[in-house]
Amino acid sequence: MHQTQRQMQPAHRAIWSLVHILSRRQRIKVTNELSVLLMKIATWIYVGAGLCYLAYFISMRRALGEAGRAILIAGLVPHVPGVIIRAIVSQRPPFLNLYEYMISVTLAIVILYLILETLTKTKIFGAAVVPLIALAGLFATRLPCEVAWTMPALRSAWRTPHIVTAILAYSSFAIAFGLAILYIARERTGEESTAFWTQRLPSLKVLDHTAYRMIAFGFMMQTALLLTGAIWAQVVFGRPWNWDPKEVWALVTWLVYATYLHTRLSMGWRGHRSMVLAIIGFAVVLFTLLGVNLIGKGYHSEYS
Repeated sequence: MHQTQRQMQPAHRAIWSLVHILSRRQRIKVTNELSVLLMKIATWIYVGAGLCYLAYFISMRRALGEAGRAILIAGLVPHVPGVIIRAIVSQRPPFLNLYEYMISVTLAIVILYLILETLTKTKIFGAAVVPLIALAGLFATRLPCEVAWTMPALRSAWRTPHIVTAILAYSSFAIAFGLAILYIARERTGEESTAFWTQRLPSLKVLDHTAYRMIAFGFMMQTALLLTGAIWAQVVFGRPWNWDPKEVWALVTWLVYATYLHTRLSMGWRGHRSMVLAIIGFAVVLFTLLGVNLIGKGYHSEYS
């Protein structure tokens, strides 16, 4: 009998191990579903904030601007816990796949925009930026949201600073894009236009300078992105550059914004030409972030 019990012990251990694995997977699934639900709630709050900012732009009623800001801040209440829960579930920073990247980029845009609005004391920028936030959130909620696990070969302490700098760079460029759209819209109607909506916008000079500040910050982060990426690649692959499609297009992005800064600081470009470069730069950002995986596979496609 004792011999039979000893023979059954390995089977019992195997069964309990299986039960533990299943229960852990169930916990991960349920917790991840909570994170996704919080992100969906945050997204619809951002939609409401975007509508308020647009209504403020049309009516210039102070109450609508204050409401838009309050609702935008309220969106952080589910958004921040949603990102944190995702990090806890996956046991790593939430940057591994495109869904996680988008919810992190959206969070960064919200925070950077709120800082910009506080510093400039101008809510009208929200009419362009906050709808972009809502669209980014809606796009994120349509992406596959299953928890992905890091490939052992890509584990490195440099991964987190590399992706954090990417998020800050692309978020800054997104805000600059929104400002560039406002600039082009006001320019087309003329600085002296009496159209109701152009009178609500800041001057062309203010829009140009604010976009420049966002791009200058984003360019610093893009430079840090390339440097940390090179160090990460050196640690993992033994060489700093591997001609991965996203590496190449991240460099193209850097070159476009380097051109923007060079032409502005060395050649005196201001206004329309600079804004066109800002728009082109953000188009390259979108292709780097979303389109590159459609034309080629690389190690970046494993997590974005």
